[in-house]
This record gives sequence, C-alpha cells and structure tokens, in this order.
Amino acid sequence: MREAGAAAPAKIVAISDTHFGDRSMLLDDAELVDRFTAVLSERGEISELILLGDILDLWVKTPVPALRKAHHLIEALSRLENVEKIIYVPGNHDHQMFLDAFRLEQDVRLMQGDLTAPKFMPARHYGETVISGLADPGARPRFSMTYPFLVRSVGGSEVVFAHGHHLDFYATSHGWARTFWLGRHIIKKRRRKATLHDIEMANIPFCGAMSMAPWVPELVNEGLRYYRIISFFSKLFRSESLQVSPLRDSLIRENYEEISQLLPQLGHPRPACFIYGHTHRPGVGSLPDSGVVIANTGSWTHVEDDEVPTRTWVELDGDVKLYRLARSGAELLEAVAVE
Repeated sequence: MREAGAAAPAKIVAISDTHFGDRSMLLDDAELVDRFTAVLSERGEISELILLGDILDLWVKTPVPALRKAHHLIEALSRLENVEKIIYVPGNHDHQMFLDAFRLEQDVRLMQGDLTAPKFMPARHYGETVISGLADPGARPRFSMTYPFLVRSVGGSEVVFAHGHHLDFYATSHGWARTFWLGRHIIKKRRRKATLHDIEMANIPFCGAMSMAPWVPELVNEGLRYYRIISFFSKLFRSESLQVSPLRDSLIRENYEEISQLLPQLGHPRPACFIYGHTHRPGVGSLPDSGVVIANTGSWTHVEDDEVPTRTWVELDGDVKLYRLARSGAELLEAVAVE
C-alpha cells in the first residue's frame, strides 16, 4: 500500500490465454474485442500491457491461421492511445514464437560472420515480433517480446510476470500427464538440481513437437481426444476439498508449492508479487509464510465450469486487482494490496 500523498505508480495490465486458433477462443468475436478495448481505453494511463502467454495456440493451428484470428485484437490493442508499451511473453502453446525469434537472431549473426551464437538463457528480449505486423501502421506502441519472464517495479515493489508453464516441472499430481514429465526424468538421471535453463532445454523438444502437429490435422485431433480423457480422470480424482470459489485464493493455492520452487530459479525468491496464467483459473492469494501476493490472469476461452470466471485480466497500480469483462464494463472481482 502506498503512503498518503505519494505519486501513483504506473499501471500495468496483464492478460493471457486467448488461445487464438483453438475452438475455445472468445476473442475471435470482433464485437467482444471492441468492448474489451473500449474498457481498456477507460482504465487511465497504462505504462505496459503484458500479453502473458498462450496468446496463439500453435498446438492446434499453424502460425498464419492463428495470427489471422488474432488480427483484430492486435490491431485494436495497438490503437489504444493510453497504452505506452505492449510486451509479449510467450507460453507453452506459443513457445514457437520465441524459438523463431531466437533462431532469427542466430541467423542474423551468422550472416554478419559472427560464429559466436547467442546462448539460450533467460531472459531474452526482442524489440520487434512477428505480431507487430498486425498492428496499425500509425500506432504508438509496438509489440516487443521477452521470454521466459519479466520483472517490473510497481510502486517500489518487485513484481515477477511469467506465463506459468514452468510450474508444471514441479507438479506432484498427475505428473505423467504433464509436459515436463520426460524433462524431470532426464534431469533426475543427471543427479543434479535443475536450473531454469535445464527445465527450458528439456521442454524445447516437447513444445517443438507440439508446434509441428498442426501441419498434420489428424495428429491434433488425436491429441485433443487424449487430452479430454486425461482431463476427465484428473477432475474425477481431484480432492473435493479444493473445489471451492476460485476467487478466494483456493484453486491457485494448488500452485503455491510449485511457485515457491520456481521463484528462486528465476533469481527472485521473494518478490512482492508473482503474476501468471496458464491454468485458466483466475484468482488472487498470498504465498504462505512469505507475504508474496499471487495472482492468476485467467483466460479468454470457453470454460465448462460456470463457477470459473473467464474474460479476466489483472491490473497493478500499487494494488493487485482482478477484473472481469461484464456487460456493464470492468467488474472488480478481487483486490489485494502489495506491501
């Protein structure tokens, strides 16, 4: 909480999991995009708008069809006059966007005769991305990219942003069904403590294989069928004690242990706040025995559970606020002060 009379900190807005290309996406609806961007235009000055991963779903569509679906949103966001910067942090479903930028960086170095290829290590930043081509040509904000996480100071407090797929590495439940099970197995055989670099390198073959699947639609169909099966059994055997309101740090608390293990890997073991997406479960809570505020941005996809809000985003302006796009505009769901 800021002191009385202190200048208001810059506002940061984070959204994630629009999954353009997947049939569950909501923001392929131009009318919904216009409603959302109209609300954002009324939120005051926004220093940064963070697209926090899985903006595109390159596990079910190749880049061009997915970007075609995203075009109206990207163009509308770029026209927002109250947004200074837009930063894209890829997740697991659009990890290929980062790999493409990384490979292009290597190619440019080689064409310049530089054989010292850049090391793959967090966090890498690129001033322009492919989605910049979808922006309005006369727009002020451009679409830069940083991967795999961002650190910002809001009102003097350190805030870490990440999509959240690296949390799966530390998951203890249904680990066989998660993307990192093979990575865990490989790193365990090395008999050393995993670093973020190790986790990321172990994940690249999986994400790479998944991004190739859309070129063979039959593979995607079989993959979705498998996913529905494991999702069914995951819900069937899930502890009933955790099936309560997602707005009162309930469902996100399932990630608390994973978050406590990931944050040191990011080099920021105790930030004031950690914001992520990935799980499609919006909420705000606090990491036990640390005071670290935890917030999940939720998603912009169709959900089967009516109790789980969708069309949500997180704002930071000294407090952490979770909003939902309602018929009347921005509806505040939860607010927590950042110490």
